[in-house]
Amino acid sequence: MLYSSAAEYAIRALTQLALSEMKFGQPKPSPVQELAEREAIPKHFLGKVFQTLVRAGILTSMRGPHGGFALARPASQITLYEIVQAIDGTAALDRCVIGLPQCSDRNPCPHHARWKPVRDQIKDYLLGTTLADLAQAVQIHRSR
Repeated sequence: MLYSSAAEYAIRALTQLALSEMKFGQPKPSPVQELAEREAIPKHFLGKVFQTLVRAGILTSMRGPHGGFALARPASQITLYEIVQAIDGTAALDRCVIGLPQCSDRNPCPHHARWKPVRDQIKDYLLGTTLADLAQAVQIHRSR
């Protein structure tokens, strides 16, 4: 598992917000209830995850009858790395694959040479993939 279920839920729900942004041309607030139902995510859990994302500057929240959550920035400016960092932190992406605390380029464990390129590819994917990329992929998949 690359990240927690909380990060997975965040990515899925944020992708729905990015799809909405694509459809309407601007961020549109969506109630957490609606997003939770659409993605089959427990509403209270998603609400807590979204509060974390508000504090991280990824989402904004609006109260009232037309309120909800919206992306704080364009989907093209929010990377998966940023989302995972807000929810789980990214220290695990730099850890030794077998858990040795002293493993490094200068003091490698037996698996370091094989794990480091994989770890770097994962980080590159997370850094190079935006919510807009995911929303576009979902849209293409749905149109098939």
